Amino acid sequence: MKSIIHTLATAFRIIILLTVLTACKDDDGHISSGREATPAFSWQENSFQLETDNGWGITRFANRIALSNFDLKCQYHLSWSGGSGAGEKTDGILKIAEAGKKLQTIHLDKLSIEDIDGTYYNIRFQQGEKTGTLLFSFAR
Repeated sequence: MKSIIHTLATAFRIIILLTVLTACKDDDGHISSGREATPAFSWQENSFQLETDNGWGITRFANRIALSNFDLKCQYHLSWSGGSGAGEKTDGILKIAEAGKKLQTIHLDKLSIEDIDGTYYNIRFQQGEKTGTLLFSFAR
């Protein structure tokens, strides 16, 4: 009897958790309190998840972030003026370094940072029609 009650209580908790997580997404698709996200980077056809065992690492500073993969000999370096707080930033630059290729320096038209409950940062950047995003967790 105790086993059945324990199983029902666990199932009820899972249902409540799934309901709460579903309700935490706002109408614009932004992440709000209580919802887990998958840290990831994307730029044009290139995308990969962070915080998984895929060789990609992240290094953060106040006004720049480097995403590196030593196995692939590739690095994305995103920089801007204006610190790491939320809001629109200026002087955004994306540099892409790949072994055997010329360094790409892309001057961005827009770059903005969204602080999601002090848990995640979502950086959106753009050059013309090309758009990119970087979502990463912020460990305090």
